Amino acid sequence: MIARTEALIAGLGEEEALARAAAYAEAGADMILVHSKQKTPDEVERFARAWSGRLPLVLVPTSYPDLDAARIRALGKVKMVIYGNHAIRAAVTSMQSVFRRIRADGGIKSVHQDIVSVEEIFRLQGMDLVKANETRFLK
Repeated sequence: MIARTEALIAGLGEEEALARAAAYAEAGADMILVHSKQKTPDEVERFARAWSGRLPLVLVPTSYPDLDAARIRALGKVKMVIYGNHAIRAAVTSMQSVFRRIRADGGIKSVHQDIVSVEEIFRLQGMDLVKANETRFLK
């Protein structure tokens, strides 16, 4: 179980965040997720350096892109990083770009070669299994 402390986000400070993390550890959590609404990783890095508990930490660096893998490894206590919304943000960026091109070109000809095939979408969705089950249930 990952226990998330919101103390930093709530503006309650590092001491409260550490106390909550310790309480979560005592209650049986497996990992501690610490997050901050700051635009730099400083607050989270300070928390990690101050954390003396036995549980590993989880970070969600959505708001601080400067917190790269090397900095995270240097903290020595982080065992998981969640890039919670980066895939959906990338997908939206790509969709916006494709539709701008379609509108500008008046059709899909110029984007067709740059996007995955419909067959790949079906493969990702497991349509072969759906078709197999449909056949089995329709008999």
